Amino acid sequence: MKIIGTSIITGCLCLVASVVAEQLNLYTEHFPPYSYIEADSITGLNTELVRRSCEKAGLECQFRLYPWLRAYEAATKDPQGALYSTSRNALREPLFKWVGPLAHSKASMYRLKSRPEINPATLDEAKQYVIAVARGDVYEMYLQSKGFEHGVNLLGLAAKSDAVALFLQHKVDLLIASELILPVWLAKYQQSVDIVEPVLDLSVVGANYLALNPAVPDSIVLQLQQALDQLYASGEYQQLATHYLQNNTSR
Repeated sequence: MKIIGTSIITGCLCLVASVVAEQLNLYTEHFPPYSYIEADSITGLNTELVRRSCEKAGLECQFRLYPWLRAYEAATKDPQGALYSTSRNALREPLFKWVGPLAHSKASMYRLKSRPEINPATLDEAKQYVIAVARGDVYEMYLQSKGFEHGVNLLGLAAKSDAVALFLQHKVDLLIASELILPVWLAKYQQSVDIVEPVLDLSVVGANYLALNPAVPDSIVLQLQQALDQLYASGEYQQLATHYLQNNTSR
């Protein structure tokens, strides 16, 4: 009886471990149209891509929206944690396991057309101007690796979108944004992309991915990647993109 009882207990423990392993905590930030709160729920283009990938993979995923630095730290400390929309590049490659790409577009530094004197042709020339970055964000990491400094030419903010108002008020010289994000950000201030123009390409910083804590089993990473690939192949991604991009630019 002891052997049978032990076997039953062991089997139960294995079952519990399996169930726990199939749960994920998904951390993100306010980053429309990719992730934001609407009607007390977290939604957005990349949120729904990740949510549907979880459903297809048979995983129980809980979503949490925090300021970027808090979301990043939570994902790195939580063995069942994952973070999106996360730029994948050489600086971050060894820190996570990766699923993607998610929705993304070309990123650049932008200037206001009304300020033609702000005209850097290289990153070194951009150091004479003020650029806002979110604390803990990949662009902060990238620019610091190129010699930019807080208090000199970097202004640290809690969220990427906080830079827009400062940019429009000429308190920040250059705005970092992607082609998908920029219209959404400007629409909030009743402005269009016609008032800005790109001056420096930042595509090298990387595309958006789901970044998973290294403790997440490889089998789950594979399940999620296969599920995401199916969303692209079936046309579901394009339907989501059309819905979320139209909804956000018309807000």
